[in-house]
Amino acid sequence: MSFLAPALLFGLALASAPIIIHLLNRRRFLRVDWAPMKYLKLTLKTNRRRLRLEQWLLLAVRTLAVAMLFLAVARPISSGANLAGFLKVQGRASRVIVIDDSLSMSSQTDGRSAFEQAQLAASSIVRAVGAQDSLTVVTSSRPAHPLVRHAQLEDADLSRMETTIRELDVSDQASSWTSTFDAVNRHLETAVFPLKEVIVITDLWANGWSSDLNELCDRWASEEITLRIVDVGQEPESNRRILSFTQSDPVALVDTEVRFTAEIQNDRAEPLLAGQATLIVDDEVQALTLPDLPTGETIEVPIALTFDEPGLHRVSLSIPHDNLPNDDDSHLIVDVRRMVEVSLVDGEPGLGPFESELDFLAVALTAGNAPWQINTVLASEWGNQPIGAPDVIVLGNLETLSPERVQELQSLVEAGSGLMIFSGEQVDVEEYNRLLYRGGEGLLPMRITEVRDADTSGLVIEPHADSPLSPLLKLSPESLGRVRPRRFVSTSVEEELNPDVRVLARWNNPASSPAVIEKRFGDGRVLFWTMTADRDWSDWPTEASYVLAMRMAADSVAARLLRWENVTAGQPLRYPLDPEFAPQTAKLSIPPTGDEVPLSIEREADGIPMLVSESTRRAGHYLASWEEAGIGEQMHPFAARPDVSDSELERLDGSELEQFLGRLTPQLIRFTGESMDVTTAGTELWRYVVLMLVSLIVVESLLAPWVGRVR
Repeated sequence: MSFLAPALLFGLALASAPIIIHLLNRRRFLRVDWAPMKYLKLTLKTNRRRLRLEQWLLLAVRTLAVAMLFLAVARPISSGANLAGFLKVQGRASRVIVIDDSLSMSSQTDGRSAFEQAQLAASSIVRAVGAQDSLTVVTSSRPAHPLVRHAQLEDADLSRMETTIRELDVSDQASSWTSTFDAVNRHLETAVFPLKEVIVITDLWANGWSSDLNELCDRWASEEITLRIVDVGQEPESNRRILSFTQSDPVALVDTEVRFTAEIQNDRAEPLLAGQATLIVDDEVQALTLPDLPTGETIEVPIALTFDEPGLHRVSLSIPHDNLPNDDDSHLIVDVRRMVEVSLVDGEPGLGPFESELDFLAVALTAGNAPWQINTVLASEWGNQPIGAPDVIVLGNLETLSPERVQELQSLVEAGSGLMIFSGEQVDVEEYNRLLYRGGEGLLPMRITEVRDADTSGLVIEPHADSPLSPLLKLSPESLGRVRPRRFVSTSVEEELNPDVRVLARWNNPASSPAVIEKRFGDGRVLFWTMTADRDWSDWPTEASYVLAMRMAADSVAARLLRWENVTAGQPLRYPLDPEFAPQTAKLSIPPTGDEVPLSIEREADGIPMLVSESTRRAGHYLASWEEAGIGEQMHPFAARPDVSDSELERLDGSELEQFLGRLTPQLIRFTGESMDVTTAGTELWRYVVLMLVSLIVVESLLAPWVGRVR
């Protein structure tokens, strides 16, 4: 037995207090002879032995109560004398060893990572497990795919198992102990022996532990399943990490500067003074100078790149590595296009220049050397033509749409295309609400109420950080004050509570009527303008701010072609294939070694074949390849960024861990290197000591009046 707070055991000296008080009370009385006492002595003589026994019993209870009080606060724990004693159970046991291989396990102390410690600890435990026991070994990143399952290992098997453990590498995933324990529970359900125990080797960093474990752990406690936790971690002190690395510009175009933003955090680390970072574009390495990064600060670093070829490009960012290196890199796939295809559906064509509904919009999108491919079609003809797959579709003052065309639009936007809708005199309000709004389930962000005359003094832009209209906030108030519509359509306001709907701009009138409303619909976005795109309802199309607003709006809703390519480590890879040329086999090159593994090919409910990889353990660039009949070899890249949520600098102690484990009390052991420190192993006994203390207090409360009664 050992104690978590042995210094408090000095309080046991106070257990002698009841004995000292008893002895002092005995000396307080003087002996006086009195004649009648001899008759009383004759009476008491027969009861003296019983009275003395009662007093000694009361004294013992009081002494034990004081001793139990200080034993309880010293927190005794039971432990074995060595690793074999720690693992010893009566009878044959089914054991599951879980090796934590999450990102935080790459944290290094004195040149050795926590994962290397975990490998040594796992090897020690495997060697100590009896050959008669059943053994299952899993990693936290892939608990459903054990290294060995329900095996009884002989000497040769143990050697191979140790080799397998040594060859493991740490992942870039975040830990998720709820899903890991669920998978372990499924292994236990098929275990052969009735005695069951789980040994978790981890650094005890806080991320991944949650109260969702309580229910399962309560069931384990009722089934008398033992949970042992081997702690191989150290208290985290400092870290620098890339929180995010994203493409700021919605669309990347050839020979056009594309902006990116890197968010870098310095969490308690030493200040990084003008640090040198590395940017890798495809195979070209570039140096990037970071600004000063003070302790405890987070900075946003703007990065601009220009691509001279269309296609999918690989981009990686690395900052100087520290003691937790796996969160110092981030990766992206960037889709660079030659142009953006925009389909303008004109609901009110005109005969002369700038008399059609969308003439001003077409000029705004094509002004200068903008790579926008504009296809204008009349609404009367568009309803009978194939809709195609443009990046952006603009509906200008259309009277109504057929249900079939609405369904096609919904499918396109859901798949990632952008849609902009402009109002006008021809709009049939009831049909728009019935077909496009559909009680909030359709493409229209809000229900249209009526067309009304305007009484406004300008346009007010809502300060959303990622709004496509946010560049208008940099314009002078006078510029936006000149945007004064003569008419606009009013909308209902109850849908503003919908998380997929938000107002991007309002008219400057007493009611703050919405001017531009956005709705996220599947993977695409819809922008609804409550005014016309021409000069019928306002003179805004003649202002320079109109050009800026329309270009930014169309750019923001343009189709996102990268739906599958950028993931976080731990997420599966998926990619749709052409049903006519679907291959029978495919393979995936994985980082950092470039080793190739098979890819699964699964069919969705709609019959579309998909390339599927269960998970991405490591961050970096992946490359899928397959053969298409009559076409040849096809390849497609992916990028996985590390899950930096696992590098939060917070660690649990034993008492904090217990709140996540319900009624299950874990047995803790500390692994510090080549050997186990079993002095911290075992079950804490203070709860039982407190129970004994309470029982002694109750006994003393009942016994004291009995001993002191008048006799």
